[in-house]
Amino acid sequence: LFLGGCQTTTSTPAGSSAAAPAPLRVGVTPALAPMVFKQGGELAGFEVDAARELGRHLNRPVKFVNVAWEGQIDALMSGKTDIIMSSMTITSERRMRVAFSNPYLNVGQLMLIKRTDMNRYALGIPRTLPGTVGVLKGTFGEFYMEREFGKSKRRAFTSPEAAVDALADGRIAAFVSDAPIVWYQASANEAKGLGIVPQVLTQEALGWGVRAGDTALLTQVNEFITQRQADGSMNAMIKRWLPHSN
Repeated sequence: LFLGGCQTTTSTPAGSSAAAPAPLRVGVTPALAPMVFKQGGELAGFEVDAARELGRHLNRPVKFVNVAWEGQIDALMSGKTDIIMSSMTITSERRMRVAFSNPYLNVGQLMLIKRTDMNRYALGIPRTLPGTVGVLKGTFGEFYMEREFGKSKRRAFTSPEAAVDALADGRIAAFVSDAPIVWYQASANEAKGLGIVPQVLTQEALGWGVRAGDTALLTQVNEFITQRQADGSMNAMIKRWLPHSN
């Protein structure tokens, strides 16, 4: 929704053989507000808060690694990162290469349009959409639109902001993406006359991805999710950045 992060060092007493814990290298794509993005030149968003909390849980310093979205899985597989924390939908195709944590958030695809076009969707979303639909390259939204609306024209963008600018300028007729991204862009661009079609297109789960053989880390991540969901702190982090979530 992965640059130097909050890496810390710990001193070891003289004569001790204990080594400092290895940094947890977190892959982030900081172009997915409110999940992970740049705010005042610093990383911010739900995924950033969650990564720092996970690092404390593991007693490991966190190092954020900036990775282009389409390169996230390759960076993980090649050992450049240890975990993907960047609003990634769990899919059967991705499971072929990535071991996903338990879901930490359920989302769906939403459509952002001009409010003046809202009457076009009064009876629901047609099978062939009017005009060109913007999607984010390599995301589940792009896969979904290709699969379910194959006859509709599509244009892939590398950032939500670029897609929203195209929508406001009339170069595309709609923008489809994860609900948190669409809600954020609708709020940030209210003055441009944009609105959300009140129909969720999908139901999907987000998870954090580790290498398939890294069972120890996967177990620790799932323990973290279970604990933070039980004590309510996970929901508090979610509500901070996604006030519309249930």
